[in-house]
Amino acid sequence: MTGIIDQLVETGRVNGDVTLGEMTHALRFRSYGPFLLVPGLIGVSPLGAIPGVPTLLGILIALFAVQMVLGRTHIWLPDIIERQSVAGARLEAAMEKMHPVGRWLDRHFHERLEGVLTHRTIRVAAGICLLLVLPMPFFELVPFAAALPMVAVAGFGLAMTLRDGVVMIAAGIAALVAIIGCVALMI
Repeated sequence: MTGIIDQLVETGRVNGDVTLGEMTHALRFRSYGPFLLVPGLIGVSPLGAIPGVPTLLGILIALFAVQMVLGRTHIWLPDIIERQSVAGARLEAAMEKMHPVGRWLDRHFHERLEGVLTHRTIRVAAGICLLLVLPMPFFELVPFAAALPMVAVAGFGLAMTLRDGVVMIAAGIAALVAIIGCVALMI
């Protein structure tokens, strides 16, 4: 994680102002992870109980997951979002505050079983995420029912970001539990 933080800081130093598009290009395949992790965490939070939020998050996750399944080397974003920028100095200051979190994550989650994280398994995980979020509008009928699939999505995002195969396996187990739970809710 500290490597990702350092890479973003370096991009800011070299480019001055940094656009969101430049950040995703700098991270390459690791840019997938945050685009699953952040919406997944929002879906698990109390915000996920607000009507409409799980569906909106599901649409965002589906947009990113489809790109991963298709094998894109980095996430495509609409131009208006991709052009949003932050000053390199502000980015560096924000990333410096993230260093303690990054070091904690690196201590506890580190490139274990990295062989599990191949391009193929990342595409499979993205396909699973897509399957988990497709029925999201129906999950809104039961409070916090969307949280179970979002835990798995967040887990896959964390695994991709940290390149941790153990977390990827745990996310796969969470996805299986989520699928069983969702089927049980529909019955």
